[in-house]
Amino acid sequence: MSLDLFYGPAVCLDVTGFEPRTDITAADLDRIEAAAPVSLQPGDILLLYTGTWNRFAGDKRYLTDFAGLGESAAEWIVSRQVRPFGVDSPTPDNPASTTYPVHMMCRREHITHYENLARLDEVVNTRFTFAGFPLKLCGAHGGPTRAVALIG
Repeated sequence: MSLDLFYGPAVCLDVTGFEPRTDITAADLDRIEAAAPVSLQPGDILLLYTGTWNRFAGDKRYLTDFAGLGESAAEWIVSRQVRPFGVDSPTPDNPASTTYPVHMMCRREHITHYENLARLDEVVNTRFTFAGFPLKLCGAHGGPTRAVALIG
């Protein structure tokens, strides 16, 4: 994978406030972006602040008590020409999902994503440069990453 996928302009949108185990929709993302002081540009890296890490890091609820992106939100990411995207939860999908529409979209569109990001509350509703280079692991479909926001 090209290294430029893992570095570049980014925005973080606030998707807190949804009930756990529910879908965040494309309409929700449109509304959230319209109210945000930043806007997503084609080619940006998108981070979504769910608040999951802040609320539940180190607690078993971290794995189950959060909202996730639904199928329409997954297609919204494609339509907005997002490069990688990431969340501060263990998966971008709704934890109640049995079909994993976000993972299926990522596979179909060859879009990579980050999971388990931390401290997104420090960059929510801002534009910054993101760097998140994964370890190069043979035969793996994921890998540890040191994610960094460069502000200013």
